[in-house]
Amino acid sequence: MAEGRYTPGRVVWRELLTNDVEKARAFYGELFNWKIEPGMDMGSGGTYFMIKAGESQIGGMMKSPSEMKGASFWMSVISVADVDAAAAAATKNGGKVLNKPVDMPSVGRYGTIADADGAALSLLHSATGDAPIGRPNVSEFAWETLNTADEARAKNFYGAVFGWKTMAGPGGHGAVFTTDGTREGQVADVQRAQGMPPSWLTYVVVPKLEGTRDRVAKMGGKVMMPLVEVPSVGRIAVVSDPTGGVLGLFEPGM
Repeated sequence: MAEGRYTPGRVVWRELLTNDVEKARAFYGELFNWKIEPGMDMGSGGTYFMIKAGESQIGGMMKSPSEMKGASFWMSVISVADVDAAAAAATKNGGKVLNKPVDMPSVGRYGTIADADGAALSLLHSATGDAPIGRPNVSEFAWETLNTADEARAKNFYGAVFGWKTMAGPGGHGAVFTTDGTREGQVADVQRAQGMPPSWLTYVVVPKLEGTRDRVAKMGGKVMMPLVEVPSVGRIAVVSDPTGGVLGLFEPGM
């Protein structure tokens, strides 16, 4: 990370909390060619594994806490200038603090919140600064989607907590969150939750959607949404790994 450089309001990290770390490591290592190596000792929480795509460190993986009762899910982490202030704003605007802000040595200050509908995100003020924002390569994370039960309430909540603004999506369809009201500051799109609980979804760039999607099923995962064409953007699918963690696949348009 670049010392002292911050990108508040941007997604700067993704991590998988899983009920079976070894099964998840094998699955994602083969699917995306990720290197998933032991990182920090989390004490009673076990080992925190670091995910690398090529030489880029892009995320982490660890065993789900016992209170999660075996659930597996991907968590997106947002850079904020003040973790405590963001957590307080979440509570003030109808959300909850799931994990109180704590200082993590050599990492920074960290906490987890849920919005008014229960969709969870983590907050981070890094000890060393945020990685530069650039165009993601194949096997790197690229984008988030908020699936929400109440779009208007979500827009108000995230505007209050992160200062996000809302603008029309590509081609004037739907809505996206942006840090500064411009396309360059886009963070996520907003969708109505259908057949699923309100939640955040993260995407990984793949070279060929069908090939990667079909491998997911062969490797013990599930295809939840086989194909969606997004005009002027690309194509996406939604899958789950063998432990139940859900994420999106994204093949960019030309």
